Amino acid sequence: MPGNQSDRSAAAGVARELAGCVAVLVFISAIWHESDAYRYIAIATLIPVTLYYFRAEFFSSEKVLIGYMGFLCISWGLYVTARFLYDYSINKNFGIGSSEGIYTLSVFYSITGYAIFVFVRRPIFAVLAFVLISFLVVLYSFDLSALLEGRRPSLIFHDNPIHTSVAQGMIILCVLPFMSYLLCTSDMRAELRIGLVIISIATLFFGLANIYALKSKGVWLALIVALPIQLLLIVAMHSARRNLVAVMSLVFVALVITVVVAWDGIQAVAGDTAQKTAELLSDILGGAGVLQSMDQAIQDDTVPRGLRERLMLWASAILIWAENPIWGQGVTWLDEWQTRAYPDANHNLLHNGYLEIAIRYGIMGLIFYGVLYSWTIRQVWRAKREGIIDPAAFNAYIGVFLFFCLTILSNSNVRLAIGESYMWFSAAFGFYCFYHLQRRGCVQVRTWM
Repeated sequence: MPGNQSDRSAAAGVARELAGCVAVLVFISAIWHESDAYRYIAIATLIPVTLYYFRAEFFSSEKVLIGYMGFLCISWGLYVTARFLYDYSINKNFGIGSSEGIYTLSVFYSITGYAIFVFVRRPIFAVLAFVLISFLVVLYSFDLSALLEGRRPSLIFHDNPIHTSVAQGMIILCVLPFMSYLLCTSDMRAELRIGLVIISIATLFFGLANIYALKSKGVWLALIVALPIQLLLIVAMHSARRNLVAVMSLVFVALVITVVVAWDGIQAVAGDTAQKTAELLSDILGGAGVLQSMDQAIQDDTVPRGLRERLMLWASAILIWAENPIWGQGVTWLDEWQTRAYPDANHNLLHNGYLEIAIRYGIMGLIFYGVLYSWTIRQVWRAKREGIIDPAAFNAYIGVFLFFCLTILSNSNVRLAIGESYMWFSAAFGFYCFYHLQRRGCVQVRTWM
């Protein structure tokens, strides 16, 4: 009987961990296919996880605590909810914005981190599944004829070429650190490691080819900045540097050769935009004023259409934000948007993630997210330093975070499924590391919950 009971307990533990890995993969699935699956899996899992916490840990002296950042996230979500209800009740005739609910999701960041902490004991299984699924998605997305003909490939898994480019950029910045992990670990059989390295290399170069073919200039720029920084981090942080430096140097040389070969295509797509952007920045730095310089560029017919439309959106948003710079316009910003300064850009998607936040919640909103993600980066760094997570996890976290922050300069990725789920997961991963640090005794938390 004791043996049978032990076997049942072990089987239950395996089933729980398998369910946790599957839930994590569904939660991040927007990187492979644009859908709201992450919301449904969150609803299905976070309620029982919360009940589990209060039943199994809340009254224990060794329970993990959400800390001040957890309280801040919950408070921000409640503030956003209260402000939405107030604005809607006072100004029922005004618009109530678009995608407003995403700013309440900070309420769930800490409990999502706890769910990963409790139910994903061996994250390597989720990582391996992520790499294999990503390889299949990237390979299936590859369209050689479109690449050779210089046209955008047909979209398979996402609604927009920019969305696909962002997703594949994230995959690349996760695969590179994984490859460095494979080169340094001794916990896998050599045959398995070699196979996974080959898959990682294939994912890297098919992903780059797809991003090139999709012609998303903002993603190109973000990757040009994030990728070299990540390579430097990988080389600097791993102890087995000799082999790693050799391999990563080959990767870097291959990337440079790829850029040189593709340069004519890059220049044809992005050359005019880069030139006009440089002229705009020169005018601003020369003291002409931000809005005045933007207005001059908007009136200039030689500025590419895509850039002109973005400038119209940004200038209109800045002017509306300036009416209430500290707290923003709240969910009724869309009413102000109907009388914007540049109505020719007929969208309510601002194509800038920072302005999406600022126009709604002002400087306070930007401060909240700045403080939150500064805190999460510190927790991930400390977890890496204490040996709780592998350096590859930290490198992936920083590389994708930098990439995402750059992509939202010219796109509203915070309002996409991939952006919403990424912000949620990256904040939750910070709490996951925070809980591990508590359990190790590396941090002392004085809040009661």
